[in-house]
Amino acid sequence: MDNIVIYGVGKCGKNYIDSCLEAGLENILLTDSDSSLWNTEYRGLKINNPAEILWDKFDLIIIAVNGKFYKEISSELKLNYKIPEKKIISYNETVILSEKEIYNLGHLDFNRKLNKPMVVPGKYTRKLLNADSMNDLERFFFSKPHKVMSKWVHYFESYDRFFSKYRGKDMSILEIGVFKGGSLQMWRDYFKTFDNKIRIYGIDIDPRCKELEDADTKIYIGSQDDRNFLKKIKQEIGEVDILIDDGGHRMEQQIIAFEELFDLVADDGIYLCEDLHTSYMKEFGGQYKGNSFIEYSKNLIDYLHSQYSETNELEVNKYSKKIKYITYCDSMIFIEKRRESTKSLSVQM
Repeated sequence: MDNIVIYGVGKCGKNYIDSCLEAGLENILLTDSDSSLWNTEYRGLKINNPAEILWDKFDLIIIAVNGKFYKEISSELKLNYKIPEKKIISYNETVILSEKEIYNLGHLDFNRKLNKPMVVPGKYTRKLLNADSMNDLERFFFSKPHKVMSKWVHYFESYDRFFSKYRGKDMSILEIGVFKGGSLQMWRDYFKTFDNKIRIYGIDIDPRCKELEDADTKIYIGSQDDRNFLKKIKQEIGEVDILIDDGGHRMEQQIIAFEELFDLVADDGIYLCEDLHTSYMKEFGGQYKGNSFIEYSKNLIDYLHSQYSETNELEVNKYSKKIKYITYCDSMIFIEKRRESTKSLSVQM
């Protein structure tokens, strides 16, 4: 979109404006409901009175405020200024692109080289991507109807690489972080065939997620940092082939969930913790070289090699016996399990 209005110049709005300017966007007009801001500037851009804006000249009106105020502002824009609903969007439903950046799209490519910065609604992103290079997960996410979900684009390549071996087989999957239910639909679409059985489990702190249950889906309501809650789930479920931690992303949540639920994953199963970039964000309790899940997970590398240790400080434990592969990629760690073993064999022929 070439001409945009950003509604909101509070903390949230300023962060969004900064991202737009860093991408090189120029045709931006700012506005806010706070009259004390009118005719002042932010980063050289004038903050306008909404009543003085010629709204029909703009392609997109982006509301960059805390989510609880979105409906109120959206209704005001439609009622007072007759703006069509299709032109109004929340900032977190947009994608900011710059022709100066090289984006991590996994194995996907843009259809064409970007020749200018742009802001587009997320649902239009698929028009910029090469559909022929999409895997089934990407086709579902970008092209099929589903409930809301948010994903980093490069995740789909990794999902397919590690999870494809379960397709068409009887399997079970547990996802921490149900949100609106979109990813649960995606897993069903990806794994289900006409003759296999799948079982999907979800954990979320929002009781409304319970409404997403069906014959093949069980939702547990509780917190992933509640050890007693997780122990009860482990006793009830018994075993899953894949476990995905896409929950609260706080350090203590990720660590507790791993410690309590690693045993829930079957031999030859996979434990995935995603959005590891929060390990570097104070908001989530993260800090470079701090008490983060990234730092915690680095201990697993030592445990994987504990049989060779010459010190009592590093001894074989359950992780040494059960972990087969540890794979890190951008914001993700895949931990693949194996049948229990304590010794490796070296043979010379």
